[in-house]
Amino acid sequence: MAAMFYGEWHSPDGILTVGTDEDPLKDSDVKRYKGILNYGLLVAYKRNPSNKPFRDLVRSYINVQFNALYELARHGNYYAIDWRGPNIERKFHSQLAALTTMVSALTVNIDDEGDDQIDYNRDPW
Repeated sequence: MAAMFYGEWHSPDGILTVGTDEDPLKDSDVKRYKGILNYGLLVAYKRNPSNKPFRDLVRSYINVQFNALYELARHGNYYAIDWRGPNIERKFHSQLAALTTMVSALTVNIDDEGDDQIDYNRDPW
């Protein structure tokens, strides 16, 4: 959860910027981990169904990332690795980070009842 508040990884308006100081055309673990961070927050969200303040915080954070992707970093069906935009590259690592964040946003916004079929308490590895 501390990652959501780590200032060096975010713009002043809360957009995750980690990995954007690197060459946008070169892949790196840091760039791919942007999406994994959001997925990790989704797992914590699903594992804490009774903690409404925590869930609201995670939902808000993921929504900021999704809105930045959709409004600032999108060009057609492609997404920039710098979610502040503009989209200047079409690289796999950018799309993977975007997709993981979109799935997280979809999940926290449509299913608040916890009735999905995924076992979030199982170790995925």
